[in-house]
Amino acid sequence: MDYLKRSITDVLLSRINNEQLVVITGARQTGKTTLCENLLPKLLNLPITYISFDDPDERLRFQHSAITILESIETQLIILDEVQKIPSLFDPLKYVVDKQRKSGLKKIYILTGSSQLLLMKKIKETLAGRVALFNLYPFSLSEVLMAGDFPFMTKIWKEKTLKEKYLKKFNTILPEVVRNAINVRSEHQLWGGYPPVWKRKTKEEKINWLKDYRKTYLERDIFDVGQVANIDNFAIAQKLLCARTGQIFSISEVARDLSLAVNTIKRYINLLTMSFQCYLLYPYYENIGKRFIKSPKIFFPDMGLNKVILGDTKVSSGASYETWVFFEIMKWKQLQPVEPDIFFYRTAGGLEIDFLICGEGIILPIEVKATERVSYADGRNLEYFISEHKKTSSFGIIVYRGKDFKEIRTNIWAIPDWYLFGGV
Repeated sequence: MDYLKRSITDVLLSRINNEQLVVITGARQTGKTTLCENLLPKLLNLPITYISFDDPDERLRFQHSAITILESIETQLIILDEVQKIPSLFDPLKYVVDKQRKSGLKKIYILTGSSQLLLMKKIKETLAGRVALFNLYPFSLSEVLMAGDFPFMTKIWKEKTLKEKYLKKFNTILPEVVRNAINVRSEHQLWGGYPPVWKRKTKEEKINWLKDYRKTYLERDIFDVGQVANIDNFAIAQKLLCARTGQIFSISEVARDLSLAVNTIKRYINLLTMSFQCYLLYPYYENIGKRFIKSPKIFFPDMGLNKVILGDTKVSSGASYETWVFFEIMKWKQLQPVEPDIFFYRTAGGLEIDFLICGEGIILPIEVKATERVSYADGRNLEYFISEHKKTSSFGIIVYRGKDFKEIRTNIWAIPDWYLFGGV
């Protein structure tokens, strides 16, 4: 069977050379098992031992004699899947890894899990300083395009500038390549990136899988965590919060709408973020202490899953498109040598910029337009921001759905989404 290459693979392989323990987290069905069981062993050219703790017999076996079992494994590459299911594993694993390291025995342990809440707590308590951490997201646009090059976003971030040569290269792209990129982009924005969705051909098959996925999430993942007394209330809260994707939100307002306590809504949001179903984006302030005081934006990242969560409820095309762009940035940033931070920007006077990508000595402001055309007026906020942050911001980007790559104001560039994130 052919598998799509995951963008995280190269970064993952470079860390495996230096680390004995690698942890890959991510929502269910993002491809963690496929990556670990099928792709990595071929790339590393190593035989593997694969153990899934979804199997209750395996959990029971390790609970009785984890150290003996781990020390008896002969292969160099060991995959331990869904490790959050067996918290008692971490102390024996720490002991075995430390012992093997001291003896000069190089074994590679790759741990996967679909719950940050259960998994990260044990990592911090037991394996801190011993692991490389990664998050496997659903397919990015560049992955489903099977692009042979890095996304254009990577090039401009690395060089911290936009050069004329990039525009010349863009103008050499063949029309059929552009058409294919736009078609795939449109599918990705419609159905999201979960791998099983891309294996299904019809709308009905895609919708049915997504509905089953949400049902499994509510009945299994949330049940596993065990912090929700009423699943129906949680499902309603999930829908109400999803309808606010791409918006600044107030916890007290949501609590009032649902007639639930503020602390209950906080717990629900924590569960959603820790199970990779939503993300919070905080505002940027020069005063770092203020960044976590003001209200964040909330994003429910996968467009296909959002369809079945919302049902007949609609969100604006602008909020939906901003959500898609946000998640593509999230997937992109993890692949950088040093991960940048992401914020949004809003002043008391009403100036707003959708995203600020902040790295060492650079802030890249990005505006999002859910249109096929952009104009001079669309660059106004970016131009003002750059004029106020000359030391860190030399150019800005408007990402949009169109076909043209052009400078609409001095150092303000409109770049099609399929090119910025697609790597065509």
